[in-house]
Amino acid sequence: MPVTGNKSLLNYSLSIRLCTDGFSFLVYSLGSGQLLLQESLPCAKDETLPEALERGLQLPRIAGRHYERVVLYSTSPSTRVPLDEFRREDMLAVYRLTFAGISPRPEDMCFQVLPSLDVVEIFTMQPSIVETLKSHYPSAMVQGLYGTMLSQVAEMQQGSILSVSVHAIVVDGGVMIVVLRKGHLHFANVFRAAGNADKLYFILYVWKTLSLDAWHDSCTLYGANEDLYNDLCQYLAHVDMRELNI
Repeated sequence: MPVTGNKSLLNYSLSIRLCTDGFSFLVYSLGSGQLLLQESLPCAKDETLPEALERGLQLPRIAGRHYERVVLYSTSPSTRVPLDEFRREDMLAVYRLTFAGISPRPEDMCFQVLPSLDVVEIFTMQPSIVETLKSHYPSAMVQGLYGTMLSQVAEMQQGSILSVSVHAIVVDGGVMIVVLRKGHLHFANVFRAAGNADKLYFILYVWKTLSLDAWHDSCTLYGANEDLYNDLCQYLAHVDMRELNI
């Protein structure tokens, strides 16, 4: 149902993540930010992604709420360009140059401005998926998951006195590592990692590659378990844990 009606009923937000084999639905309380429902919906045999999304949106536990905010997140590979160098007509060429093994169609190209970092995130999303979502929620937004995570991390760091901050965000199938220098994006990449040992390896790999200081520079983990936190504390002096509500 469309995002409309009595404001007193608009107490929830709906986040939908497009995965490789289907969708993940997350319902949050707007007042507390608490995650109320998380459900994965893989595609059935011979079912298309738009058909799977339609099926998910009709589930009573999803459709039976009024949402103030609905966002569809792409988990496709993404790249970033400086805001002042971004040209919409160049998106496809930039994307193909960055990901040589992927051949998206021009109509699949999407972008998202990250104003806190002065960069633009370029990602992909099938138009038929967006059309299916907007038939239920006309004001729904489409964003890149990794770009949104970048924005949230940068906003959380605003006003920080740290000259360098490292952020390791556990994502499906890997870890996204972000390095900010004086509030500006210095490094960002998603590494495919199956377990804690692989995630730990890539965090320390970035640490060494960028010549970061294990005693003075800090690392914040998001969505990590206690084991990863404890393992990382054996190598770095300043480790913190937080959550991102996306």
